[in-house]
Amino acid sequence: MTRRPGNWEITPVRYTGGTFRYTPWPAVAGAPEPLMIPRAGDVFLGLDLSFDAIRRLAKSLLRFKRNGLRFWFVVYDLLPMQTPEHFSAKVAVRFRWWLAATAKLADGYVCISPHVADEVRSVLAAQFGLGQEVKVEVFPMGFDIAPILAGLSSIPSMPPITERFILAVGTIEPRKGYDALLSAVEILWQRGFDISLVIVGRAGWKTEVLQQRIVRNQEYGRRLQWLSTVDDAGLIDLYDEAQALVCASHGEGFGLPVFEALARSCPVLARDIPAFRAHEKFGLQFFSQNADADEIADAISAIVRDNSQTRDAVTTARLPTWRDSADGLLELLMRSEVAAHRQA
Repeated sequence: MTRRPGNWEITPVRYTGGTFRYTPWPAVAGAPEPLMIPRAGDVFLGLDLSFDAIRRLAKSLLRFKRNGLRFWFVVYDLLPMQTPEHFSAKVAVRFRWWLAATAKLADGYVCISPHVADEVRSVLAAQFGLGQEVKVEVFPMGFDIAPILAGLSSIPSMPPITERFILAVGTIEPRKGYDALLSAVEILWQRGFDISLVIVGRAGWKTEVLQQRIVRNQEYGRRLQWLSTVDDAGLIDLYDEAQALVCASHGEGFGLPVFEALARSCPVLARDIPAFRAHEKFGLQFFSQNADADEIADAISAIVRDNSQTRDAVTTARLPTWRDSADGLLELLMRSEVAAHRQA
């Protein structure tokens, strides 16, 4: 971002061909992508992890910093450091490299939730000896699922669902807690509780055994459905019809499906972790952080039995949109840069 009198000019860049280049947005086929040559007073905002780019260009970026370029980086979570067993060894190592490289550059970090900001401050202090000289801020996360799409769904490879079902949304990966959720639903079936489980999420990493457990389940294709992709209209319909969204994840930076569900007055049952507890004011219900399958099963049966009352209690407050996120992020950066220039 380049500072102009009274406003900012925002120019997308991407890492390609071993360097950062200015990039047209929306993309234009064949358009030139000149080298990024920042000027003093410009701000580099790292929206993505750019695992290797920051490390490989460390010397050039440090030179830019000495010449007046300021660096801010968005942090979504620190999970590859906190629970490396949930990720590939390569991802865990590259994440540590990224954090170490950005710690040498950053004027500030922007986090997607207060608890992530607290974690970033702790890590910066403990591992890099950084304190208030590096700003750590929070900007609002939003979402957009257009209500006008409801009823126009295109839900692939699934027969119409007429019975009661609970919904789980997210990539099939170790931290998402799908194994415990499936065990809880199997317990409910054994108890004679008639409920279906619909999973929406692509196949991820380190879950081959779980994926086989899903597709080989005797209820697969009936009371157990797994949709790797669903368009926004289909997802709206699922939120509208579900008895509840169940979030069994062991770790999140924010938890976007929670807002998507709330926007459709879909009750949310969640594991009691900081990312979900932050949304408590919107009427979420919780099971304990270390809940076993039996406790999750009990919580599911309770929220399903009380579904009509629970849906009525779901918040109707305005939830933030992606526009709110963009505006909040830009306002935060502008405010921080104005303060930095005053102190200079």
